[in-house]
Amino acid sequence: MALMMRLLKHPLFLSVLAIAVVYVVFAYLIWPPLPKSLLIQYMVIVVAGVLLVATFDNKTAGDFARPITILLGHPGFGVLRAVTLVVVMGGAAAITYSFVKPSVTAPLELRTVHPAPPSTLRVYGNSYDLLTLQNPVRAEFPEGSDEYTEAVSQGGELYFTNCVFCHGDRLDGKGLFGEAFSPRPANFQDVGTIAQLQESYLFWRITTGGPGLPREGTPWASAMPVWHEMLQEDEVWKIITFLYDYTGHVPRSWKLEQPTPEAEAPQSADTATLDEAAVDAIYLKRCSACHGIDGDGEGVAAEFFYPVPRDFTLALYKYKTTDADSEFPTDEDFRRTIRDGLTGTGMPGWKSILSDAEIDALIYKIKQFGEWEEDDIDYTPIDMGTKPEVTPALLAQGREQFVKACVQCHGEAGRGNITSGKRLKDDLQNRIWPRNLTRPETWRWTTTVDEVYQRLSTGIPGTPMPEHSTTMSAQDRWAIASYVMTLRDTATPLSVGETVIDAIRIDGDLPDSADDAAWDAAPAMTFAMSPNIIKEPRLYFSLNDMVTVRALYNDTDIAFRVDVDDRTYSVPGDELEIRYALEDGEATRDAVAIQLPTALSGSSEKPAFRHGDARNAVSMWYWAAPSVEPAGGELAMLLDASGPDVAPVPRSDSGDLAAKGVWADGQWQVVFTRPRVTQSPADIAFDEGTYVPIAFANWDGLAGDKGGRHSFTPWYWVRLDPVENPTRLYGVPALAAFLIGLLFLMAVRGQRKRHSA
Repeated sequence: MALMMRLLKHPLFLSVLAIAVVYVVFAYLIWPPLPKSLLIQYMVIVVAGVLLVATFDNKTAGDFARPITILLGHPGFGVLRAVTLVVVMGGAAAITYSFVKPSVTAPLELRTVHPAPPSTLRVYGNSYDLLTLQNPVRAEFPEGSDEYTEAVSQGGELYFTNCVFCHGDRLDGKGLFGEAFSPRPANFQDVGTIAQLQESYLFWRITTGGPGLPREGTPWASAMPVWHEMLQEDEVWKIITFLYDYTGHVPRSWKLEQPTPEAEAPQSADTATLDEAAVDAIYLKRCSACHGIDGDGEGVAAEFFYPVPRDFTLALYKYKTTDADSEFPTDEDFRRTIRDGLTGTGMPGWKSILSDAEIDALIYKIKQFGEWEEDDIDYTPIDMGTKPEVTPALLAQGREQFVKACVQCHGEAGRGNITSGKRLKDDLQNRIWPRNLTRPETWRWTTTVDEVYQRLSTGIPGTPMPEHSTTMSAQDRWAIASYVMTLRDTATPLSVGETVIDAIRIDGDLPDSADDAAWDAAPAMTFAMSPNIIKEPRLYFSLNDMVTVRALYNDTDIAFRVDVDDRTYSVPGDELEIRYALEDGEATRDAVAIQLPTALSGSSEKPAFRHGDARNAVSMWYWAAPSVEPAGGELAMLLDASGPDVAPVPRSDSGDLAAKGVWADGQWQVVFTRPRVTQSPADIAFDEGTYVPIAFANWDGLAGDKGGRHSFTPWYWVRLDPVENPTRLYGVPALAAFLIGLLFLMAVRGQRKRHSA
């Protein structure tokens, strides 16, 4: 025990432990992951710092080095020296190999979160001095006055019809489409954002958007719209006023303010009894923008969301753990929905904002809207039966029952492509689309096999999803639920923190069809897409929200396979298109595009991800599905663009681009093929080992998408995986191991002489 305590206190042991702990934190616990180059820099600094502390005087330096000198020179440690030699040489070889081996880590892109604003700003035909600019709402109306309150209310309406899609209902940067962008939208709740900024700064950022950022703010990556094109000046100021009022932050001021007397701290909602006025205030602030002041689902933001917000006055709720004959969910069902939200909808999880008492107050308010009579409600839980063990036989049974009961709506592969021929609608006659069961990222309330069983048992009230407890045995429901969970493994998961598409080299011709077995060698990457909510014509909803990409290349050409889950076959005039067409819209062709810069900048700078900009143009590889009426085959063309204000221009010659698409079971698979090097100065060359920016776009013909109305991704990277040089890959680590081993033996020789002397 004493020996162990001495070891634990020894400076060498403490130094190694400290370095190991810091490495684990930097390499595995920090999110998003640190780039390898930055990790190396940090670890060099950490090691140097630890060594400085451990050897800051002669005594500690001697204590630190003594175990090392004993190991190297003491005659009794020959076996341990040999083991250490092997470990040191192996470690040197492994570290060197990790540096020599080609990496698919994305290039480091540094970004200033709050870059310095200009001193003056020119918008709305006026020039503003940002050093003296004041919020006219705050300057004219005292906080708390009727006029100020009205301005905040109007600002809230503007926020929920323009900004909520990215910045979210909670103003925390987690809006419905925020996940599709990098960097993520600003979190206004964070004390490090608007609480640290002057209102003039917000006016600059909002009015000029992403394109108004200086280079250090990476304007090419920002999805922030140029709002002076879509909002009036007074509307921008009202939104700014709303942001501060909603979050409770105070704008930063350069003036020295006099301290105000401390007010009595408000009583926590967890301990206070909330009266009717308090409950109404919570609902009005947090819920009414979507669900309406009267709970009828007709809030100012309601028309922009799919699915539409719940109408509480109908007392009809989709998700519950009570059986099919029980009309109402339990309080815990409500609590879960409010606390955790509904993935893939505009309903956020409020657990980070609302206390338990406030959530309970909202449950009470919802019941008021629905005119519940609590005494007459029978909460009967779903009979879960006996949960069986998952076996191949059970999954086969599940597949059989799935084909009988579920394929008509969810499709053969589970992607939500209807095969029954029906145009599904909810009880309010809103068009509704079955869940894509291969994409758990979009499942609303159901995440486990038990919850799939519950949905099968009780259905989803108000929708075409029926209850199956009276038509199907518990065993069959468990079998389907177990099978449905396997569908989650049939799609490539959404990439989190990964930004590089690794193109694999193959010998011979590249595949020209999506079903070619050669694609199995290409790693697949899935990215989120956002509708164009950035610039008119804006798009607020798209069923197609993810794109999966693979890439292959050979000596001369490069090929991409782009997969988009699309429930409907939008080939205008085709029988299948007509069957599911929207009643109030005109279908267009489904389409997919790849976007590339026309030149590599040699730095982190890229074109704006939506059609480039005046300084940095882009080219697009565009494919569109065929058309029956009017008659036309599938299209493959090259487009050039230099900014979102000018429509992309088709090239006169697109002959070196080949594109072929096929739709099956609710998914388009489009293969693009083109030479790695072309004769056009508007095209980049795809060189091995070079990181090339790449982005993707999709037009959903069912919704009539065309032109600027489409979905897209921000920039990612594609890298042609270079052919490895075995001599360099293995020879350099072997040489490093030999040299380290030689140095180790030289050190042993020197210490042996000292010990023998």
